[in-house]
Amino acid sequence: MDAFPIHTYEISNKYGERHYVRFNFRTEQGFSALTSAQAAAIQGMDPDYFNRDLYNAIDEGNFPAWKLEMDMMTPHDIQNVDYDPFDVTRLWKNGTFFTVQIGRLVLNKNAENQFRDIEQGAFNPGHLVPGILEPPEFLFRGRRMFYRDTQNYRLGRNHNKIYVNMPLYAKTYVRDGRPPTRLNMKNAPNYYPNSFNGPIPYVDEKRPREKLQVLESTAFDLEPASYFYNHILEDEAHRQRFIGNIIKSLVPVTPPVVQRVLKLLHLVDRDLVRRVRVGYEAALAQAQAERPGQATPSPNLPIRNFPTAEGPPDHPPTKGAYSIRIL
Repeated sequence: MDAFPIHTYEISNKYGERHYVRFNFRTEQGFSALTSAQAAAIQGMDPDYFNRDLYNAIDEGNFPAWKLEMDMMTPHDIQNVDYDPFDVTRLWKNGTFFTVQIGRLVLNKNAENQFRDIEQGAFNPGHLVPGILEPPEFLFRGRRMFYRDTQNYRLGRNHNKIYVNMPLYAKTYVRDGRPPTRLNMKNAPNYYPNSFNGPIPYVDEKRPREKLQVLESTAFDLEPASYFYNHILEDEAHRQRFIGNIIKSLVPVTPPVVQRVLKLLHLVDRDLVRRVRVGYEAALAQAQAERPGQATPSPNLPIRNFPTAEGPPDHPPTKGAYSIRIL
């Protein structure tokens, strides 16, 4: 399948020219989607189906590959579109950007040691190469701030010196954590500045000085969902599978919640809500017809309490049962 990372980055070249981009991975294998019935059957018999398929394909030399593309906008473009291009919950509209292929991703080797090469991997979105600036939205800022903390907790302060995380070349003052690994920079000074050829801060002189300010609105924006239903879904069969998945998820839901969902879908698209309502009523009737007679609960099973708007039940007073004192 294709992969669409959600963040919009600012990039700049050696002349200080800026663009705003999203990096996308476009599959070279083609699409072979499973229906909901096929996925349910496979899940019941072989929950590792996709992992095994990927592992065997790589092991046999049928390396899966993706084209790495950049969707790009100029500073002029990004200030004149009729949507927020930094919104992580939506795709960019077709026709508002141009696309450039910049590389390929090929999976040509399986991990030799799952525990060392996979489970100890530390990926930090704050590790950006010169020329790529962080997005202005707050989700990325939070990820950049807290990913390192979680990696320090999970892998130790020297997680960048674990084999799978080691850069090809690095000079840093991050050292002597838990646990020290390898040479740990020996006796090199761990302070800045120093006179022993220690690392110095990198300053990108070509980095643009101007900053983009994004003014966010609190309006309830359903336009991305409408655009997805009418333009992203490719054909009627694709649209019907989408509606069928919505209907299937609504059958076990309580009626008040279903009505709220239908109201929301009505705001998205009237054709969508009409087809979902008809399909839901048919699926609900079928489920009720197939449901066996109401069985009495087993006396050995506790009766589950469901939340209601009523107050809590009365309990006998507990005054005098315990006391708290500060000594």
